[in-house]
Amino acid sequence: MDEPVPTYTETDTDGLPAWLEANADRLSLLQLPLTKWPTRTYLHHLPTTSPVPPSTPSSSPSTAKDPTTTTTTTSPPAPTQADLDEIYTLQTSLIRTLHSAIRSQNTALISHLITTGLVSPDVPTPDGATPLITSITAGHGHVTSHLIALGADPNTPGKYKGHPRTPLMVAAALGRLPLVKLLHKDYGADEAIIAPDGQLALRLAADAGHREVVDYLPSRRGGAFRRWRTHHAEAIRRIKKAGYNIYRFFRFFVWDVPRFFVWSVPKHVLVLPAVKGCRWCWANRKRFAGWCRHQVREMPGRVKRGAKAVWKVAKEVPGEVWSAARKVPGEVWDVMKKIPGVVERVAKAVWRFVCRIPGAMRTVAAWIWGCLKRAGVAVADVFLKVVSAVHTALMAVLGFFRGISLRDVWNGFCEVLRAVFVRLPQALWEGVKAAGKMTRKVLEGLFGCIGSVIWYFFVGLWWAAKYVPTQLWSIICGIGSSIAKGYHEILVWINPKH
Repeated sequence: MDEPVPTYTETDTDGLPAWLEANADRLSLLQLPLTKWPTRTYLHHLPTTSPVPPSTPSSSPSTAKDPTTTTTTTSPPAPTQADLDEIYTLQTSLIRTLHSAIRSQNTALISHLITTGLVSPDVPTPDGATPLITSITAGHGHVTSHLIALGADPNTPGKYKGHPRTPLMVAAALGRLPLVKLLHKDYGADEAIIAPDGQLALRLAADAGHREVVDYLPSRRGGAFRRWRTHHAEAIRRIKKAGYNIYRFFRFFVWDVPRFFVWSVPKHVLVLPAVKGCRWCWANRKRFAGWCRHQVREMPGRVKRGAKAVWKVAKEVPGEVWSAARKVPGEVWDVMKKIPGVVERVAKAVWRFVCRIPGAMRTVAAWIWGCLKRAGVAVADVFLKVVSAVHTALMAVLGFFRGISLRDVWNGFCEVLRAVFVRLPQALWEGVKAAGKMTRKVLEGLFGCIGSVIWYFFVGLWWAAKYVPTQLWSIICGIGSSIAKGYHEILVWINPKH
């Protein structure tokens, strides 16, 4: 019986190669070396026959004595689903073992897997990361050099965060200058390669703010339209989604709701039942005619009995009126006796309402205090930023700009603007949002469950009132983002290291 496939773990990376050496007969089915992540569909193309030794001749005397009789051969059966699952497990375990050895810096195991022809030095993971990208992401320079020495191509793209990237692009995006120099200077990685989304190694470093990498890489133009088109496609997706939401909003209130009351309700409440009744009458028209004749014959008797009943009631009305008149004083007295209980219940309800007022007032006071506190913190932040900017400017003037650059003064001015136009409005908006929660607590405290229903009703009205403006703002932001990206790409074309 074959030994089971060993269980793969991140820490035990030596067990799988040893198991393969002990079961060398399995290697012929693994389609080595592995150059891509295997799929189960791909495994169905495995050869289903292989050469086998001839079978023994038949023991029949006629065939045993005939020297010209050819021996028959049999082909092994096609791989079963269990065999395919085992092959798939082995293939994926080999690739995972390689990338785990890269992360753990096990160069001996890396060499064994690649030099023995088990895996390619560029075989990717399920998410598309090549061994070089795995090594660069982990920050292992010597492992990167070792992989390139074993045949890994420094210009082979892989997937990084869902986008095609070369190893140099990944190193630049992460801001790892030693790895950038290693790939570009020592191994000739091409920094001019443009990704399908238009990204260059230089642009990835600049967008991430890694100025030392930007200063090292040479100036490159290219991919501007692709970058804008990628950004524009995302903006268009948001614009389409917002437009569709507006369409659905107006369709619900302008078409779906009126159609429900004008068409669906009459159709299912009046028209269809009437049609069904007419069909039943037509299907039972023979019995219906006899029923009509019976009703006509019985009608005079029913009218007579009805008239007698009306006359009998008319004769009894004066007595009933007199009896009711005699009962009025007693009923009035009963109502008067119930008045004190009603007054008591009303008084208790009013008292409960009055008792809830202090709790509601505490909630309002807590909200006011929170708003004042946030506003005070925001104003103090503005004051400190102004003082810091003025101090920076004065130190720059008094020290003749020694130790303080104009960029420091500009950064201080930007901090003041950010405190005035960003942090202060954020603090005020937090107070407004807290007002909504405060209102809910006050209504719940005063009116209980009815207060919550009232609050949710007005919240729904507020949501409906702001829904369309919010979606329109998303459309405006998408258009503005696309225009801003185009302007940014113009600046990058003028200065590639912008």
